[in-house]
Amino acid sequence: MLDTEDYLKKYTEQLIELYDEGLLPDLNLEQEYTVYSIRESEFGGHKSIVLTTDDEYFFTVELGFREVNGKKHIYPVTKAIDKSLKAKMEYLGKKVTTGYALIGNAIAVMQQFGSYFKSCNNCQDYCNMYMEAIGLKEAQTLTDVDELVRLVSMILAFLAMR
Repeated sequence: MLDTEDYLKKYTEQLIELYDEGLLPDLNLEQEYTVYSIRESEFGGHKSIVLTTDDEYFFTVELGFREVNGKKHIYPVTKAIDKSLKAKMEYLGKKVTTGYALIGNAIAVMQQFGSYFKSCNNCQDYCNMYMEAIGLKEAQTLTDVDELVRLVSMILAFLAMR
């Protein structure tokens, strides 16, 4: 993770802006959060964790990227997600906690995450690590590499049957 105060300050500013716009719940209160994930496309697209307390307002705890000397570094990002996208979200579970605890877990996971590699240490892996950190490990889903291996296996099995 890019370990600078600038990135954490920008993240805090994003959270304050969402709160001021009425798009975040009171992060100090212990509430039941519903946890989803959303992916930009079916295979290889950016995947984010989405949180809500009311199925009306959704926000992400996700990875931002910046390339430095040819290496992708991550930093925390949040944004509001329109409720019209709920149909594209994958339900992962519910967690009773504070919003600050969920955000703190996201940052802690990012700090442990290491370097970003599209094929083996990517946003799906971050989502899996985050789900484990908040106690919803059973909600983890396959990584892109797992899905590719499964697809190749199916193709080989099909060819073997011919």
